[in-house]
Amino acid sequence: MAGSMHRRRTIFSRVPDVPGRVWYLAASGDDCGDKALTLPTFVVIGAMKAGTVSLRHYLDEHPDVFLGRGGTLGEPNFFVAEDNWPRGRGWYESLFDGAGRAAAIGECSPCYTWAHVYRGVPERMAQVVPEARLVYVVRDPVARMQSMYMHQVSAGRERRRAEVALLDERYLGPSLYGFQLAAFLDHFDRSQVLVIASEVLRDRPREALSAVFDHLAVDPAAIDLDQRLQDHRSADKPVPRLHDLTWLPRRQVKLHPRWRPDQRTGLARLLTTRRARADDSAIPRELRDRLAERLTADLRRFEHLLGHQIPGHWRWSTSASA
Repeated sequence: MAGSMHRRRTIFSRVPDVPGRVWYLAASGDDCGDKALTLPTFVVIGAMKAGTVSLRHYLDEHPDVFLGRGGTLGEPNFFVAEDNWPRGRGWYESLFDGAGRAAAIGECSPCYTWAHVYRGVPERMAQVVPEARLVYVVRDPVARMQSMYMHQVSAGRERRRAEVALLDERYLGPSLYGFQLAAFLDHFDRSQVLVIASEVLRDRPREALSAVFDHLAVDPAAIDLDQRLQDHRSADKPVPRLHDLTWLPRRQVKLHPRWRPDQRTGLARLLTTRRARADDSAIPRELRDRLAERLTADLRRFEHLLGHQIPGHWRWSTSASA
């Protein structure tokens, strides 16, 4: 696949009346003919369960922003070799066909900051969209892990108790923000990356969105910056009633999509699921301290890459000084 990208010749040109917008004309022999195509100017790279869905709703509200959707749940995951990279660049470009004259064109795939699982994402992204602006939404690392746990429970993929499951690297990895960010900074300039806190997006959307839209070079005043758009709250998702039975074998499972608890409807949902409770993802103080210890070194690395300490107004329960 990489070889075919290097063989493709493209001619880039700026569109004078749409600042920052890059079009290219597919060269002779390209599988798209002589059609003018568009590539994204920005990518929301994560983190999973850190408010990316809410941010996507805000981006959808802006008249000068176009979000391409594809793959599972509208997340293209194109730069993930194990997901949609094999579908080819033509498929990726087709996601932005409806962009029209939008000044900022992008996509949102939180799996891009799963470097502990999916290797090579920043390298592939730098090959295809080297000038793209990146947005990285982060959240209190332990709270993010708890939210991800409830998401997995509701999807029918997790049956272990939180105090056992959260020790798994697949929960810890996306919260290693220093590790994840460093992977991108090996291929993108720091000025191309905006890091925002989910807590600020939730509590002070005007502050967070002004930074996002400035980063994307679109007018922040084009939408109501004080509106609060939140979605996919893990606390609102259904939990299997069997999750309460402690004597059941505790192992990870993978259900057919239609049997997932969060996809059930009607009587099946009523009889087999219940609303999530706070104690479903609660963890003892000893485990929280253990997780904080595992996160401390990475948080220091994260602060070094940010160029400042984690601000107190983010109100994270875990800090580099822990």
